[in-house]
Formats: sequence, structure tokens, C-alpha cells
Amino acid sequence: MSRQLQHHRVQLVYALNTGDGAAIENEITGLLGLGIGLTPSGDDYLAGLCAFLFIAGHPMRKYRQIFKSVLEREKNKTTLLSVITLREAINQRYRETLYAFIQQIVSGDAGNIQKFIHEIKKIGSSSGCDMLCGMADAFALTRTDGGNYVDQDCD
Repeated sequence: MSRQLQHHRVQLVYALNTGDGAAIENEITGLLGLGIGLTPSGDDYLAGLCAFLFIAGHPMRKYRQIFKSVLEREKNKTTLLSVITLREAINQRYRETLYAFIQQIVSGDAGNIQKFIHEIKKIGSSSGCDMLCGMADAFALTRTDGGNYVDQDCD
């Protein structure tokens, strides 16, 4: 399961970087429901990824509709709680801890980052860590595709 998660994760990041819509759909489908528990790891990863990539003004927001349509089409692959959590993340609604963490990142205030990461890691058995992994990939994608977006205040 871990190898599958890593494979789909790497392929999704590549597909997002290259703008391959069919591959994006395929990898989201592969991640949905992957894992165990109330919110499988693949779903938590996607929720973390969406929480950052679909911020208003982010260049990757153009893929939001693909995520929404795949979730609607493939929602039977996972739990109801996971579907709700992922749907909300796509629509920029998530736990206050995630919101505060993202605000710290976007504002460039690194002061309390560790505190927020620690709080996120407490979510579920492994959900917080899986979400952080998704956010880490979103940050990497932002650096690649959103360079002007993230570097607007840098020299």
C-alpha cells in the first residue's frame, strides 16, 4: 500500500507539472480510498494537496474542477467521511489548524510553523501526517508552477 501511495503521489505531481489532465484524473482515482481507516491515507494526502493548491489566485487552481469531477465520479471508492473531508478541502474549507498553518506560510511568518505542524500531526491516527505530505507536494508544485505567485515579495 505504501508503494502504491508513493507511486500515485509521484505520478500526480508529474501530471500536475506537465498539465496532463487524463493523467491527473488517473492518479486521483488511484489515490482515492487508498489506505485504511475512516479517512484513508490517499484521501488525506489529496486533502492536504488541495488545501494549498486551490487557494484563490494560485495557478494550479485551474485543476480544481478535475479534482471535483473525479471525486464525484469515484466517491464509492472511499468512506463518506473522506468524501466530505476531501470535498470541503477542494472548496477551501478545512480544520482551523490547517487554515492557520497555511496563513502562516502564505504570509511568510515562519515564527510558529513548528507549533502548527505539531498540531496537524495530532489529527487522526495518521491523517495529519498524510495531509502534511500533500501540502509539502503542493509547496513544491507552487515553487515550480507558481514561482511568480510565491516570490512576489522577494528580491
